[in-house]
This record gives sequence, structure tokens and C-alpha cells, in this order.
Amino acid sequence: MKIRKLSAVAAATAVSVLALTACGSDSGSDGGTTASSSDNVFTIAYNADGGHQAWVDATANSIKNTLGINVEGKPYATFAELRSDVTDRKMTGSFRTGWQADYPGLYNFLGPLYGTGAGSNDSDYSNPEFDDLLTQGNAAGSVEEANGFFDQAQEILLKDLPSIPLWYANVTGGSAETVENVAFGWNSVPLYYAVTKADGTPIRANGTEPQNPLVPTNTNEVGGGRIVDALFQGLVSYDETGASQNELAESITSDDNQLWTVKIKGGTTFTNGEPVTAQSFVDAWQFGALTSNAQLSQYFFKDIQGWSETEESPLTGLEVVDDTTFTIMLNEPQADYPLRLGYSAYLPLPSVAYDDMAAYGEAPIGNGPYMMNGAWRHNEAVDLVVNPDYSGPRTPANAGVTFVFYDSFDSAYNDLLANNLDVFDGIPDSAFGTFETDLGDRAVNQPAAVFQSFTIPGNLEHFEGEEGELRRQALSMAIDRESITDTIFQGTRTPASDFTSPVIDGWSDTLPGVDVLVYNPEKAKELWAQADAISQW
Repeated sequence: MKIRKLSAVAAATAVSVLALTACGSDSGSDGGTTASSSDNVFTIAYNADGGHQAWVDATANSIKNTLGINVEGKPYATFAELRSDVTDRKMTGSFRTGWQADYPGLYNFLGPLYGTGAGSNDSDYSNPEFDDLLTQGNAAGSVEEANGFFDQAQEILLKDLPSIPLWYANVTGGSAETVENVAFGWNSVPLYYAVTKADGTPIRANGTEPQNPLVPTNTNEVGGGRIVDALFQGLVSYDETGASQNELAESITSDDNQLWTVKIKGGTTFTNGEPVTAQSFVDAWQFGALTSNAQLSQYFFKDIQGWSETEESPLTGLEVVDDTTFTIMLNEPQADYPLRLGYSAYLPLPSVAYDDMAAYGEAPIGNGPYMMNGAWRHNEAVDLVVNPDYSGPRTPANAGVTFVFYDSFDSAYNDLLANNLDVFDGIPDSAFGTFETDLGDRAVNQPAAVFQSFTIPGNLEHFEGEEGELRRQALSMAIDRESITDTIFQGTRTPASDFTSPVIDGWSDTLPGVDVLVYNPEKAKELWAQADAISQW
């Protein structure tokens, strides 16, 4: 499982892992209801540092009341401890997984999680027909044609259910009375450049202390990510809806979806005056891909020829043609490859960065809509001002952005209510029931590109073959998603109706087989009984 760019404050909450584990006879039970058909116990494991008790209990009760089996919560002390068991394949049952999109494409929710041998395939799911549809989609002539194959691939997932979709996480936030034109993008992040403020001062937005120096290929959490995105411009960016738009790219073309030719706009510079060239991109990608540089986003270059996760291998698939042209040779065709290039791992770097990358990351020189204004005030704030030389689709409508680093969402929310914070994107759980009343039309509650599910390993006893298919479908139909999202999350989650997200172009809630995600207690009981006829639970 990978959740990209989660703040330290949000990480425990947004990427908690749910385990639905079949244990021995009443092992670890606290004396809860005894199942009528079996002494086995489903334990729902969760990280105790994430505040998940309420929804875990609700999920457990929904399954228990529907199927008549024991279900209990099983806390792990920390998310890291639980995640370690998942990664090391020590989980003896199922576990909840989540995914925040790296770029707005259907494939990003499917290939990395369910493709055979994929890096985030925690279920070890493997279906040749599914893999073949992904391959056909990647080789398609357009994203629209590719999405047709990806929809067919989802139909297979709805039957096999290697993971059981739960809900989409909404972005919740709002703005103070001091600003206007506040909008949130497809990836849950405010469009800072569009915000206006009548008094002409920089807008104040919530943030968290970045975990690393601000190097694009080594930044994969919200605190650093939103600053990096403001300081740089890459080949493409995404508008509010997630649609791709060229920034520095003049064109990105291919005849076969495998060899791509990138032409960039000439005449642009970094804020130190150095020209941005094709070499600026190629050198930055090579740096990010090399194992010796230990960059967190190294794997984003895995589709380019020459990449290695363990060996010191340059990207042989990159070639500079001239100052404004370079080519990319992929290992196999990827129809949506240009769509991916808006992610921060693909940003360019000035040559001065390689003199001392750690020092550069403390005061990065970029080429984006904003630039640093003074030193990074660690554990306090970062001040950005408008880059006067930027020309692109994200031209700032304000004087700058100050990212204020908060230790909790509660304190940030209180500042928002007091008009001491202009834009906020993390309503605390304590305010779920009141924030829309508190903020009125300044409140934001909309679906985000975050998908949450629980995953069942393919080799788990009782979950293989026909019996496993029946039990997976029964479990899915036993969960009252709508009641949980309304009661526990108070409308800040949306029940899932596929494996992707409503904010992604090509999303559909009418795929064949989607009924398996609808609460249907009678059908769930029927399917569970059919599974018991094959092998008693």
C-alpha cells in the first residue's frame, strides 16, 4: 500500500490499516457475542494512534449483525507496526488498504495495486485476464480507449474482490472571511495561486514541517509536497478537475506509446537566471532514479529503460536531442504516460542543485509560480512570493503564500474560525458535525482522489477458489457503507462504487457487477451459507 503525500498530522488517520483476521477458537476474545455458526473470530486490526475505534466498531458490528459471526477490533500500537506486518506478509488475515492517486488516471488505481507482481500489490493478487486488459489499455491509441479496457479490468476485480472497496475519502476544509476564489483541486489540495485577498498581503495556509529538504524527487508527503509544487513548474500540471494542461511542454508525442518525444518551451529560466532546458529535466530524472541517491520517488522512473531498484543503473531510455527536445523510451507502451508527468518527481532542477543537494533543498531555486522569500523557518513556516518571470496556467492572483506549520488540525481550525488562517484543508474529526454550519458557503466537503478498502490475501484459508469468491462477496454485501459514512464520518466519506475515485476522468459508478458493493444483508447471508457448504467456516 502507498499513500502519497500525507501530512504527519493526517498520516495516522488517512492511511490506517484495517485487518479482518480469522483467528482460532475465541482467541483473544473479550467475551463478545458468540457466533451461531462457528467459533472463529474476525478481528479488525487498526492502529491505536489513529483514532479509528468508532468506525472499526461500526464495521465490525455491521458484519457481525449480518453474518452472525464474531468480529472484534484488534489494535496495533502504531500504524508503522501494523504496516510492517503487512509488508513482511505476517498478517494472518485481511487488512484495510488505501491509495491516494499520484496522477489523475484510472490506471494509477489499478496497475500498482492489482497487477501481478506490482510493488503495492499487498494481496499478491494475480489474474492473467486482468493483466492482459491492463496491457491492452496501456497500448491503446488514446486515454479514452484505454479507459474502456480499464473498465473491463474493474469488472474482473468486482468478481474476484482481491480488496473490498469501502469508501472514498472526501477533502474537508474551508476559508476565512478574508479571501475569495477558493477552490480545491482533484488531489484535495487548495489551488493556492487562484486565491485572492483584498488587503494585498500573502495568503496564510495550513501546512506541516516537511520531512526532508525540498528536493522534488525526495518529497512524498503533504508538508513538503505543496511547497515544491508551488516553487516549480514541470512539463504538465493539472487543473481543478484533474485535466492535464501543458506548462513547460510544447508537445509530448509518440507513434507507439513507448518512445515519447518531449519538446519544451524555450526562453524560460530558473529564478537564478539559468535557462530551463531539456538537460534540466534529464539530469533531474537521472538523479532521482539512481539507487545511490536514495530518493523516495525513485520508483516513479521504473517504466523507463535502464531503471533498476537495486543496481546503480542510469536511465538509458533518456536522450537529449537538443536544448528543447528529449526522448523517453519506456519498457513497454503506456497510453497515459504524458498524464503522469505532472507529478513532482518529474520536475527539472538547475545545475547548481548538484553542488550540494542537501543545502539546495533548504533553499530551493525553482521555476514555478512562486519563489522562496527568506529562509525556511523550521517548525514554524515557509514564506513564498510571486515569481515575476513565471508564465503559465498557474499565474498567481495574490501576493504570495505563507505556509504555517501546525501540530494539530484542531489548532489550525481555531485559527481559521478567528480569520488568522485564510485557507485550510484538514477539518478535524471533532468538527465534522459542525464545520459546514460554522463556515457556511466557505466550507468544502467534496470527493478526493483517495480510495479506501480492505484487502484479503489470495492464499488465506477459506478465501481461495470458489469458496473464497463467495465469502469475499458476502463480506462486501454485509457492510452498511452508507450508514457508516453518515454516522461515523458524518458525510465526510462517500461509499465506494468502484476501485478508483469520482474525481478521475473516466470514473463510472455503473460498471457491471457493482451491486456487490451495495449493502444487501439477505444476499450476504445466502453467499456465506453457500461458502459454508463448500467448507464450514
